[in-house]
Amino acid sequence: MNQAVELTLPTRFERFAAAMVLVLLGVTWPVADLLANNAEFFIARRSPNSEILMIGLALLVGIPLLGGILASLPGRIGSWLSNVILVVAGSSLTLLYLRRLPLPWFVATFLAMVGGVALLVAFQRSGRARLFARYLIVSPLVLAMLVVLATPTGALITDTGAGIGAAADVDGPIPVVLIVFDEFPLASMIDQQGDLRSEQFPNFASLAQDGTWFRNAVTVEQQSEHSVPAILTGKIPSQSLTPFAGQYPFNLFTALQGTYEMHVNETITQLCPKALCDSVAVTSTPVSRDVSVVAGHVLLPEGLTTDLPSISAGWGDFEAAVTDFDVVTAFREQLDADPRVPIQNLVEDIGPIGAKPPLYFLHAVIPHHPWQFLPSGQRYLLDQERAPGSASPGWGDDEWLVSQAMQRHLLQAQYADTALGQIVSSLQAAGIYDQAMIVVVADHGITVRPGVAHQRDIEDDTVGSIAAVPLFIKAPGHTGGVVDDRRAETIDIVPTIADVVGANLDWEPDGSSLFGPEPVRTETTTVGPRGEVTFGTTGKEKLAVAAMIESWMPGGDPWELLPPGIPDVRGRTPGGSTPVSDSLRILVDRSAWYEDVDTASDVIPARLSGRLLGAAGEDIVLAISINGTIGAMTRTFVEDAIAGFQVMLPPEMFIDGTNRFEFFQVTESGDLIRLKQ
Repeated sequence: MNQAVELTLPTRFERFAAAMVLVLLGVTWPVADLLANNAEFFIARRSPNSEILMIGLALLVGIPLLGGILASLPGRIGSWLSNVILVVAGSSLTLLYLRRLPLPWFVATFLAMVGGVALLVAFQRSGRARLFARYLIVSPLVLAMLVVLATPTGALITDTGAGIGAAADVDGPIPVVLIVFDEFPLASMIDQQGDLRSEQFPNFASLAQDGTWFRNAVTVEQQSEHSVPAILTGKIPSQSLTPFAGQYPFNLFTALQGTYEMHVNETITQLCPKALCDSVAVTSTPVSRDVSVVAGHVLLPEGLTTDLPSISAGWGDFEAAVTDFDVVTAFREQLDADPRVPIQNLVEDIGPIGAKPPLYFLHAVIPHHPWQFLPSGQRYLLDQERAPGSASPGWGDDEWLVSQAMQRHLLQAQYADTALGQIVSSLQAAGIYDQAMIVVVADHGITVRPGVAHQRDIEDDTVGSIAAVPLFIKAPGHTGGVVDDRRAETIDIVPTIADVVGANLDWEPDGSSLFGPEPVRTETTTVGPRGEVTFGTTGKEKLAVAAMIESWMPGGDPWELLPPGIPDVRGRTPGGSTPVSDSLRILVDRSAWYEDVDTASDVIPARLSGRLLGAAGEDIVLAISINGTIGAMTRTFVEDAIAGFQVMLPPEMFIDGTNRFEFFQVTESGDLIRLKQ
């Protein structure tokens, strides 16, 4: 009897096979599958093939193999490890299917554990289950072949740059500068009449005076991985294509190869073939850490992923937005991921014309969130990832909080203007500004409005904030100071460049030159992951967004944002006779930030936040005195039964060293009540 029972126990090889297969299918393959179908993760990092292969081998072979080896160790320890690995991996596999059901996370977790135990029992008692595990031992090889042959990342690995588009004949080569800003609605820089707010955007205004502002320009694609290829090819891209040269062989870079010297900084695309452009890393977070964040989102129950960094707002450096900044070390650690660095690199790279005219291309991830830059380019410190008023991936109904988010967006948009000024100054210093063709555009916009379900989705009512984008073109021989209200689309940019430099493109773009015959367009279609939206060519949608911004901030000046219905008390110097509240107290977050401020440093704590104790859930308007003068006003909000506040402080009100703050409640009549701190 005992001998018969012993014969039915799994052999070491069977334990090895079962553990390896379950770890693969339940733990590593879901992560590998997600990465295999999102090549942008690797493109954004400029990952060499060796790094991609290393990750693939670790997920498809290394980790499953380690699980199998541990499960097949001799003796009781091997048997115990086998049971643990099979239960854990089996639970993970079960959970992948349970996540599709609307179950609370703790119920899904319990049922997943039941499933893991059931798989262990089946393996121990069923010869057929063990035989099935033996057959599945070839799974790593099969899945690896699937990744290489049938996924975007596999195509990225096998791309050698061969078959890239042919070089065009260029009759009149001149320097070309193409700047693509990211997540930049045109409505952020115009008033409700459609005029450029030159006080807030002086460098865009200056460029408009030297060139043509296509005021009615729109993007044809919502997502950067499609909108940037549309800009660089002049064609409407397929939603199934991955943004690298192997799938977009005909593009601006391949057309101008040979004639131009390439200075290319792409962010999430790789349309410039490796043979033409050097690949450089653009993320600072180790790839293993980003992969672990992805794995957490894939494998954990949804209720346990809320504390993980979001993976929907970028393509890497997922933890950067929630880093608890230290004033001294923050930028040293985050330098490589700093979106200002590629801008500065371009500024320093611009020089006199050499043997070939230069092509400067920059996809600047500005003013893309997280919003953390002042117009000067200084960074203010964040102590939370979520923007004011956000209800990820959309916005809540609190108009005041959403308007504060818009304020921060506009401040960062003004930094884009500063960056443009730095680039133009460098072109002028190199003596090539006048003879260069300069194109400045955005890939898409963002919606910042109460009650919107998704801030990045193109819908009928978000056309004005998602589709309408800035487009400025300065070209030698063309009259400057022109405002052109024809419907321009981002697919017109490459045909326009080709027209100006006299390039005979090797393909037929979907767009047409904006300096040629006016295209007859009565509508535009912009495409997003959720579908497409078709709209007219009047451009009225962006004016409505601009009017909303002006209703919050007169003149579009972000520093003019004030709580509505309360007198403006900024500029007052409260005296000692101001009454003191008996019930309200202020707690300031990270008050140490303000004890040793260097106003000339790269980091300045212009965002102030904290809590108001004793508010009993009511909305209270606060005035903040900085070094004796009231410089900002805000309104409290209630979250998790706690009254909090946040406010942007004008950086010119800071002094070097210790800064002194006082807080006041502002009544409807404009009276002040001093709060205890």
